[in-house]
Amino acid sequence: MNVQDKINKMENCRGKNHDLLEFRQWLTDAMPNHTALKKIQVAGTNGKGSTSIWLRDLLMKKGYRVGVFTSPHLIHHTERIRVNDTCISLADWERIYDQYEELFSFHKMTMFEMDLWMSLAYFIEQKVDYCIIEAGMGGRLDATTALDYQACLITNVGLDHTEYLGNTFEQIAYEKSGIFKPNVPALTTEDKPECRKVMELVADYMNTPLCFIDCQETDVLRWNGMTFHLNPPLYQAKNLSLALETLNVLGIWLEENEIQEVIDHFQWAGRFMVLRKAPLVLLDGAHNVHGITALIHALKNFHGKIYFSVLKEKDAPHMIELLQTISKDITLVEISSARLYPLEKLGYPIITVDELISRLLDTKEDSLLCGSLYYVGEVLEKWGNV
Repeated sequence: MNVQDKINKMENCRGKNHDLLEFRQWLTDAMPNHTALKKIQVAGTNGKGSTSIWLRDLLMKKGYRVGVFTSPHLIHHTERIRVNDTCISLADWERIYDQYEELFSFHKMTMFEMDLWMSLAYFIEQKVDYCIIEAGMGGRLDATTALDYQACLITNVGLDHTEYLGNTFEQIAYEKSGIFKPNVPALTTEDKPECRKVMELVADYMNTPLCFIDCQETDVLRWNGMTFHLNPPLYQAKNLSLALETLNVLGIWLEENEIQEVIDHFQWAGRFMVLRKAPLVLLDGAHNVHGITALIHALKNFHGKIYFSVLKEKDAPHMIELLQTISKDITLVEISSARLYPLEKLGYPIITVDELISRLLDTKEDSLLCGSLYYVGEVLEKWGNV
């Protein structure tokens, strides 16, 4: 079995994660030194990946070696495990997988549990100073919550994965707040009063010091008496504020010029990503109503074509309704995922990713591509081969 066969085998291990105490015990038995890692957990509906990369870049600016665990990947599975800005090599991935494959099979672990396990093993090997651990869906029952942390973050609360997390902001806020731990600082930029109330109740019960960060979506961020100009989209101001305040709580201080340098070089694949400047081809992984809302707020002056793809569990009609506020010229794009929304129900022209790439190469109009991270991954793979 070659390494791709092993990745395929892992990716077929879907399903419900195990009990957190059980998963933690398996880790303790097989990898007791995982507790020595300094870890920051990042949960939330949107912005988890961006916040994780802000934390990584800020820590790297201070000379720290940083492990980052994120999901999903865009093109290669190895993107989920990084040290600084370098993905784990296929050779290291295969070696660690082989080391624990028998244990993975015995416990019937899910792909997400295996990914998390392998990331911890790799971070220990690599002697990282900090680990940024991005939660999957929810928080309370997420495998990442089985670990100990120096800080736990919630970016925001939106109505996503409602079939699993509940269909109200309060229910989803409760699931996200399930990451809170006694005497471990928790921070959030969530600003809806009903969500904050739930978080306060959970924090009081868990004896968790909770910090609410008030921040507007803006291209000029003012923090701790300093002023920063953001090149990224407006919604990144909240993610950056959350990262800065977290490091402040942990006693890690950056100078104003250091922070601005991080801002000037910030890049996160598939998030407000410029594939071409003129005419503009903009790729963004906004994949739910909350994400699309933030995206169009950052694109008030956009007047080009929109190429949209979306998964079947999302509120596609509402997402399209929002996109229509910036452009009526919408085309749907068919991707290979089995979870693709039945696009024919949406009443717009449908093309393939190959046809999309051909159009982008010929067009003289600005183009926005959004709706799904799986779509983003397929576009990046095809675009890279042009």
